[in-house]
Amino acid sequence: MKRDREIIEQMLFTHHVSQLSKALWKTVEKDWQNWIKPYDLNINEHHILVIIRNLEKATISQVSQYGVMHVSTVFNFAKNLEKRGYLRMPKSESDKRNTYLELTDKGKELLYETYKNYENTDDRIHDAALEYQKVMLAMPAFSDLKYIVSQIYGRDFIEQLDKSHQDLLEILLDENEDSKA
Repeated sequence: MKRDREIIEQMLFTHHVSQLSKALWKTVEKDWQNWIKPYDLNINEHHILVIIRNLEKATISQVSQYGVMHVSTVFNFAKNLEKRGYLRMPKSESDKRNTYLELTDKGKELLYETYKNYENTDDRIHDAALEYQKVMLAMPAFSDLKYIVSQIYGRDFIEQLDKSHQDLLEILLDENEDSKA
């Protein structure tokens, strides 16, 4: 009987996470789409640009891994971004089977424009977190989620995520300093 109880609790835990994740994703998805809509980008395209910007030169497999997308999804959206002049897809000199993704200047400019105009968008997740902060006197921590995700996708995934956030912070702080000068 105890074994049955453990399975029930396991299922309930997973169901709880699934339901909460679905609700969060729906909100993030809508806000993200509204943010990038003026730039004629979809979420996958924007996410690919962000990942490539962070890695500087990335393989399709790396973008697939860090973007949590199928390789064919990355390839198809990257081809579309290449046609629009936002990225290049050179083959590796040493192994022609490997294709790299690199942002063009036009792609960097577009991505930067999306960052600059972020303040004009809804961010219901952050708004909700601010309400949490009022009650709990701190913003929600990501340590539990990061640990769980690292168990599924690996420590490299979390390290890359942290690096991406640090790089974005530096870009935005540099831009902020430049605008004051």
